[in-house]
Amino acid sequence: MSTEKKTYDLLKLILNLLLIGLFIIITYRIVEAFLFGFFWAVMVVITTWPLMIKIQQKLFNKRWLSLLVMALILAIVCVIPFLLIISSVAKNGHYLIEWVRTLSHQELPTFDWLENVPTFGSELHQKWLDLIKTDGSDLITKAQPYIGTMIKWLIEQATNIGIFIFHAGVMIIFSLLLFLKGENIAKYVYLFANRLSKQYGEITITLAGQSIRAVALGVVVTAITLALIGGLSFVLTKIPIAGILTLILFICCVAQIGPVVVMLGCIIWQFWNGHTISGIILIIVAIILTTLDSVMRAYLIKKGADLPFLLILFGVIGGLLGFGIMGLFIGPVVLALTYKIIQTWVDEQS
Repeated sequence: MSTEKKTYDLLKLILNLLLIGLFIIITYRIVEAFLFGFFWAVMVVITTWPLMIKIQQKLFNKRWLSLLVMALILAIVCVIPFLLIISSVAKNGHYLIEWVRTLSHQELPTFDWLENVPTFGSELHQKWLDLIKTDGSDLITKAQPYIGTMIKWLIEQATNIGIFIFHAGVMIIFSLLLFLKGENIAKYVYLFANRLSKQYGEITITLAGQSIRAVALGVVVTAITLALIGGLSFVLTKIPIAGILTLILFICCVAQIGPVVVMLGCIIWQFWNGHTISGIILIIVAIILTTLDSVMRAYLIKKGADLPFLLILFGVIGGLLGFGIMGLFIGPVVLALTYKIIQTWVDEQS
């Protein structure tokens, strides 16, 4: 009789675990499409919560008024980059078309100086001469197998942009909901963390908030500031596709590459086209941006949490490779949180 009861209890336990696992899998599949937007919203809300409270105090302590202002701010931050890109492509697309037209009516250069390049110069020069003699038909024939791959890549990038816009919309919606019930949600999160671990639950949530705010302030705010200054300099010096260059500058700053690569390319372009004054202006701006990139990021990160530079660098690169453009924000935060939790655990043991 005792054996039968134990068998029944074991079977009941297994069935309960299977049922719970099934519910978890189904729930995950349902919310999977919204997870990135939700995590992004959590980071935005944690970072901008003090700003929202200040806005609420200025607006007669009305939460719904502050929500309207925050919705407007988030929409502008998410929409303006895409408007800049579309505007730049529309304004400067004719440069590329005109260049292709003039190229088709001009004789291609022979690049005779290649003959003076040791080792491979003569062979490369001969191949170039053979190519221009056939009007590029051989090049087109060789490139045909790769055209399908290139078109597939372009479609994937267009799809990624659409997915990013979807996540941005989800982020704004979830951010407003979290702003609306922020205090109650925070209490519930602390209770849930305490239920999981009374020793480390509350500490983990606090560290998570500090890490998110530190990375958001140190990396994202710095990148936005540098991109705005750099974009303004592009507009003032009348560089084509200023919007796209500004976006690339922002991504380079978030990825910890820095503004030097983009600024150097623009400086060379200005001097190449004989715009000496514009080139000098961009050199000054590049020096300012490089200085700000180091000082401002370090100051803001140290202000939020003491995080190593390499940890942020690997978080950004790993997040980008693992999760796409959303990983730029998620990667460093997750690594920072893991680092802080392990550090706290080791310190307590010692």
